[in-house]
Amino acid sequence: MDSIASIVAVLGPFLVPLGGMVLAFFLIRMRHESRMRQMNVQGLSHEEQRALAEMSELARRMEQRIDNLERVLDSEVAGWRSRVPL
Repeated sequence: MDSIASIVAVLGPFLVPLGGMVLAFFLIRMRHESRMRQMNVQGLSHEEQRALAEMSELARRMEQRIDNLERVLDSEVAGWRSRVPL
């Protein structure tokens, strides 16, 4: 019994702040998840849709350029693919 009381006496001052931090963590997490769900329901804004379309077009053009470069390398440098580490 004395050992339990001494443990509580030592750990007591740490339990309240620790409990507060755990509570704050869960409240912040719940708020974040709520906002993320709300954003998913609302969808992308007009600005975000425009940026996404622009990035998609840039990615498509980059893919075309890479394909062209690979075709040139295939015709001019035999076996280049086996020498390129992936």
